Amino acid sequence: MATNDFVHDLVDKLVEEKIEYILIAIQKGKTEHKANAYFHIETVDGADMILSTVDQVYKNLGDEDGPSEIELDLPPEDDEFKEGSD
Repeated sequence: MATNDFVHDLVDKLVEEKIEYILIAIQKGKTEHKANAYFHIETVDGADMILSTVDQVYKNLGDEDGPSEIELDLPPEDDEFKEGSD
């Protein structure tokens, strides 16, 4: 399987730019498959945006061939993300 060096470079750049993200890299091999998840979420808004975006991705699976892009806008709440909060 290929290395994930370019994925790590992307993650480093996202951190440098202070961007909240979730990135899932999937590698399919002949006998085994591997997935790595990288994420950095600091706010409730970030968590809400990621959840809404993933939901839209699943709703649109199979609609198009090749890479796709989904862009969503949600109103800001400006709350800090607290582990275990409702």
